[in-house]
Amino acid sequence: MRFPILAVRRLLAASVLVLAAGAAHALTVVPPTFDELVAKANVVVRGVVTKVEAKTVETSQGTAIKTYVTFKVERTLKGTTEDEVTLQFLGGKVGRRTLKVVGMPTFSVGDREIVFVGDNGRVICPLIAAGHGRYRLETDPATKVEHVARENHAPLASTAEIAAPLDHSTAALSSSAAMTREDFESRIIAAVSNSQTASQK
Repeated sequence: MRFPILAVRRLLAASVLVLAAGAAHALTVVPPTFDELVAKANVVVRGVVTKVEAKTVETSQGTAIKTYVTFKVERTLKGTTEDEVTLQFLGGKVGRRTLKVVGMPTFSVGDREIVFVGDNGRVICPLIAAGHGRYRLETDPATKVEHVARENHAPLASTAEIAAPLDHSTAALSSSAAMTREDFESRIIAAVSNSQTASQK
């Protein structure tokens, strides 16, 4: 989801003012449908997080903190990418300084994900609709089968669930009912193809 430029500037300016205090801000997003998620993304990739680094940066409003998350790309499902892609998120911790944005996805080295990216480097969160643009690839310890989970670790049973709020937990759902990575990727590719066909008409 693209955030209005004015809203971005206001949040960034407010972030600068409270940076030393470590105060929190919140992202507000509208959950997209699956088709909207695919259509709005410039790039969709499957990758593994290889580096997470927070840095102090200078902006037109002053000093802020950004976290840079680097992925080793395993497969590009939409758009064009290099072997690695680094996403920029507002917020993070540098020394004693903390800038927290509630609702901003966080990552750890080793995480394996499918991410839907838009306007990286120009918005406070490069994932479409924040956590709605991030899908974890997790393996059931019993069956060893890889499945797709949402930002909140709830198994994703169908693409229709993408439009549900992330606080609507389906964590009790068995991972055996979740979509497999292969199924999810095939649906993404089909949606990309359908979108391209529609735009050519």
